[in-house]
Amino acid sequence: MLTAMDRSSPWDTTETGAHGCAQLGKWLIGVPFRSTSSHVVWMYYVVGEAGDVSRAVRVALARANSARETRARGGGSVTAQDLEIRRITLDALGQTRLDGPGDRSAAPSW
Repeated sequence: MLTAMDRSSPWDTTETGAHGCAQLGKWLIGVPFRSTSSHVVWMYYVVGEAGDVSRAVRVALARANSARETRARGGGSVTAQDLEIRRITLDALGQTRLDGPGDRSAAPSW
């Protein structure tokens, strides 16, 4: 007989996928900003403490706009435009993959 511990994943998720497999409750959020040379540079944040995409975006933007990150970029804040949003999932074999649009231009604006 399986116990609750046997059914839980090491990532403490409670969601299941289409085939009943535990899904990793993490998001990869890509945030673009313009460098001093006017090139677009992408910063990526893994957000594991969010229950849904909107919360994941808010957490990633809060990190991106933190004093430490702002200093590292040389100033300026980032906005929720042209984000790359991917859900990190774990399949039944334990392989990690990114779900969602792989092309940044296809990602929704938040």
